[in-house]
Amino acid sequence: MRYWLIICVASVIAVSCGSGSETVNQSVSSTAAVVSTTAAPVTTAAPVTTAAPATTAAPAGPLGEVEILLEPNGAQETSVSSAGLWTMKVAGTSWAGPPVYVLICTATDVVILTRTGTSTCDFSNLKVGMPADGAFSLSFDLRVPEDGICIGAGDQAQAEAAGACISVGTPAS
Repeated sequence: MRYWLIICVASVIAVSCGSGSETVNQSVSSTAAVVSTTAAPVTTAAPVTTAAPATTAAPAGPLGEVEILLEPNGAQETSVSSAGLWTMKVAGTSWAGPPVYVLICTATDVVILTRTGTSTCDFSNLKVGMPADGAFSLSFDLRVPEDGICIGAGDQAQAEAAGACISVGTPAS
């Protein structure tokens, strides 16, 4: 038993001192951790900005009303004083029967609307008039661009059609 104890102690000493050609310099020092704090970095004031230029706010609602009369095989041209949101008061007379589809079209005058038909019209935003004794009325808001806009109308059988174009400024001639 002593023999094993001597071998263990000798092994521990050999390992701690090195095993021959190479010596290890081990030094243990005791250092106490020093706690120190530093001040927060100094911040500077944000740069001075200038106010945005004053702008004129757009009116909250429509600029006015536009009266439009749609009759089968008819065309109307009218104008508004400025581009913007307008309330369209559409009245239809002399239609054979319901329904009458009213479409917003990107054509800017009656000649283009007649030539292009419904190819310039937005079918996803159609309005439906249901004539009683040939008459119907619709009211909706429409943004009139600077270069104008048209409204097309037609019955389901495509036997009757009408159009109206709205220009900005002076009426188209």
